Amino acid sequence: MEKLNPWVMGAALTITFVAVYALCAAAFAIAPIATIDFFNAWFHGLNLAGLQTGAKPFTLSVFLYGTVGIAVVAFVCGVVFATSYNLILGVQPGKERR
Repeated sequence: MEKLNPWVMGAALTITFVAVYALCAAAFAIAPIATIDFFNAWFHGLNLAGLQTGAKPFTLSVFLYGTVGIAVVAFVCGVVFATSYNLILGVQPGKERR
């Protein structure tokens, strides 16, 4: 198995998370009730509808703030994942360290 480049993995995960975040934001902007219903199904009966009541309006600044937040978290997770993967790969029995 080949080692992973942590910076590339971080960048790839960042692009993926930002794309998913943008799609989720678009779904919520277009159909907020249907989006809440969809995510209710993911959380095993937890009713998320109450979170919408009195919520802050979804603005461009809220979207950008969320995008930056998800990008930072995704990048750090990608770097940690690739680094951990490489460390585990390097300590497999019967494998020589590269």
